[in-house]
Order: sequence, then C-alpha cells, then structure tokens
Amino acid sequence: MFDRPLIFVWPDAIAFWAVLIWAYAMEARQLQRKKQHSAGHEGADRYSGLVISIGTSLLQLGSVALAFYAPSAMPAEARHPAYFGGLGLIVTGMLLRMHCWRELGAFFTHTVTIADDHRVVDGGAYRLLRHPSYLGALLTLMGLGLVLGNYASLVLMCIGSWSIYIYRIQVEEAALESALGESYTRFKQSRKRLIPYVY
Repeated sequence: MFDRPLIFVWPDAIAFWAVLIWAYAMEARQLQRKKQHSAGHEGADRYSGLVISIGTSLLQLGSVALAFYAPSAMPAEARHPAYFGGLGLIVTGMLLRMHCWRELGAFFTHTVTIADDHRVVDGGAYRLLRHPSYLGALLTLMGLGLVLGNYASLVLMCIGSWSIYIYRIQVEEAALESALGESYTRFKQSRKRLIPYVY
C-alpha cells in the first residue's frame, strides 16, 4: 500500500508546516516592507516577477500532486532522511535569503527595479556570488521537492525552479549592466552566478 507524503502524516507533518509557515511569513514581511519603501524604475522587469510568482506557485501545487504518484515514490527507508534533509534545505535557503535582504537593504525588490541611487552590492554572500538570494530560493524550492519523498516531485521542482530563476537572472543582469555600466560588468566577471567557482 502506498504511504501518503510525510507532510500529511502526524506527527511528522508538524515540522514541515511550522517551517513552511515561517518561510512564507518571512517572505510576506519582506514584501510588505519593500512596498512601504519602494522607489525606482521597474520597466526592466519584463514580467520576471510575475513568472516567479505564478511559476513557483504552480510548481509547488504540481509537486504536491505528483507526490501521490506511487510509482515514483522513494523507498520507505529513504523517506525520513529525504524529509528531514528537505527541511534542512528549506531553512538554509530562507536564512540565506534573509542574509541577502539585509545586505541589499533598500535595493532588494521582488521585481527588477533600478533605484535612482543604485550601486553594486558586493558584501556578505555577494563576495562569492552574483545572485545568492536566488540560490536561497532554489534551495528552498528543491527542499520542498525533497520533503515530498517522490522522485517525480523532486525532478519537477528542480527543473522548473532553475528554469524560472535563470530567466530572472538574465533579465536582472541585462538591466543592471545597462544601468550601472562598467561597475556591474566588473562585478559580473569576478564571481559566478549561483554556485561558487562553478556556475
């Protein structure tokens, strides 16, 4: 008999829903803060904010639906390690995003927005990567795929989330290079996008 995903099994589900509520609360709080202090030019976004919002929502719903597809379920002995490993990825990804919010300050936005006083930020995690905040988002989404204990859910989440964020990165880098010129070009050439020293 096929077992339900652990996110729906008591008491395992407690940890997942607590972490998920915390993650969504942190994102909502940051979004509200940015709405209150937003300023700049959003014309360069090319709908990438909408792609992230709708795309990641559909990925999450699709991954949960696929988690009930028994032929792709992980073996029973792998379910709990995957579950807690996935929770660890979600927490790690959110902590990295929160660190990036602090580093970017007023320059962090959910759409590609160029502020009037925009400059390159190269402190903290930005010493190693151009887009550590997006790495945090990817870790969070891939953690969700792992938590579900289903290979199909994990594959969908990994491929889908990377496709979404690669599009966002291309849009953002084009806007920043156009607005900031040589300073962003140097920044771009001195560090990788998402994986230190690799990509």
